[in-house]
Amino acid sequence: MKKNYFLVSALLLAALTSRGQGTELFLSEYIEGAHQSGVSYNGGVSNSTGNERALEIFNPTTSAVSLNAYSVRRYSNGSATPIDEERLMRATGANTLNSAAAFVYVNGESTLTELTTKGNQRGGVPYNVNGPNYISQGGAPTGSVSYFNGDDALGLVRWTGGTAGVGSPVLVDIFGIIGNQPLPAGGGTGTGQWSGTNPADAPVIVNGVSVQPLVASANQSLMRRPSVSSGTRVNPAVATYNIADQWKAYSYAFPPGGTSNPGGQSYSRLGEHNDYTGPFGVYGPLKVLEKFNNGISVYPNPASGSATIELKDVKVGSIVILNSLGQSISVKPQGLTSEKITVDISSLKAGLYFVQFVSKDGQTKLYKELLVK
Repeated sequence: MKKNYFLVSALLLAALTSRGQGTELFLSEYIEGAHQSGVSYNGGVSNSTGNERALEIFNPTTSAVSLNAYSVRRYSNGSATPIDEERLMRATGANTLNSAAAFVYVNGESTLTELTTKGNQRGGVPYNVNGPNYISQGGAPTGSVSYFNGDDALGLVRWTGGTAGVGSPVLVDIFGIIGNQPLPAGGGTGTGQWSGTNPADAPVIVNGVSVQPLVASANQSLMRRPSVSSGTRVNPAVATYNIADQWKAYSYAFPPGGTSNPGGQSYSRLGEHNDYTGPFGVYGPLKVLEKFNNGISVYPNPASGSATIELKDVKVGSIVILNSLGQSISVKPQGLTSEKITVDISSLKAGLYFVQFVSKDGQTKLYKELLVK
């Protein structure tokens, strides 16, 4: 059966992240360092390259999880498509992540011991040269993910084929906002960052006034707040996004109310996420989600004017096309095992959208990307 559906309303994206049981890996720490290139640190042992960057991935499930299916992506300077992508691959040992354990991916040119001694994987070097873990199947032209800055969105991806680059990519966590390049927190020019405050953080005194410390994606060491048990799977809305809702700064290069000290930024929490207070759940993405994903197609992609959603051997209860500006198209499938739906997208602005599919029984949820030209 073939039907046409049209833009019905503009909605703000509300619940961006599930707070249920931990059933999937997520990003638990983000490092964007401010150590200065060529300056000696580590007690004079080594000079910084100015590339103190790292990501930590946490396993909130009750099972050891193979990392073979996972990759990390970088969306540079407001890009709606990934510019870099690398598979997760341990330098030594089995490529798995145990329950309640953390995996650390660091910039390949980093020299400070807090990074080099804790990194399980070093990103490809030098910049814009594809290392051994670069994958192109997601559309990224290069594999230099670890050279991210504070205005680059990042994604943790699981590939449905069980190996990164095989099957379809499923975004299981997003850092920042894909398709949005933030401005500097204090105004002016230069590299921007997402920033915000959270009343749960202890206030600091600045010039005699009590203020909330700023959480920012540049020149800070961030960790996920303890209660977060799963990743952000829907691209956040620009108007409502607050990085401090889910992330907390534990070390600053420029502490609020203090003296600027780029060399004092610490990365001491890398390699563990012991603050986690969320529930541990059964790792469930593989067989059920893979079958659900394989039965759903969205094409053409990129699309202009209209897009086709084809369902084969799956029963879908609801379909919603969402973007970071709050626009949405609600699609009501017939609940048949197989059907083809044409969606009028002519009213949508060009950019990246996420198509949310929920199974008829409500137990399975999946997101696919749709790029509107």
